[in-house]
Amino acid sequence: MLTFFVVCLWTVLGALLVGAVVRLLPGGPPARRAAAAAGFLLCALALYLWGASHMFATDIEETCTLQHHQPLEPAYGQTSLVPLHRRCNAHFDLVPPYVNPGVVAYLVACACCLGTAVRARLVEHRSPAGGRERNTEAQ
Repeated sequence: MLTFFVVCLWTVLGALLVGAVVRLLPGGPPARRAAAAAGFLLCALALYLWGASHMFATDIEETCTLQHHQPLEPAYGQTSLVPLHRRCNAHFDLVPPYVNPGVVAYLVACACCLGTAVRARLVEHRSPAGGRERNTEAQ
């Protein structure tokens, strides 16, 4: 339950930060949506690097036993970069549990923003007014 809360909190804070920065940028909706996609991609990269920083230890046995009070079982000592994990045993991973779902959430948000940016650009390109509504009422 705590992991779900942390993932939601990271995602909401990242979205608020990206939204605040995007509002300050000049340009129309396609440019802002593309900037939001880039912002979410940077958030995903930052969270991925944060999780990866937990994997690197000079002595994995010492890290597991002294810092985390977990026994090291060599059968579970494999490291994976996608999804991030480095296990001490079957029940404990050095990478925080919120990292992988958070990275996926940011990448999904990035893909959605990029897709809507492409769609908005195509709609803007097709419309005769360049994305602006024409006033068709007689004056």
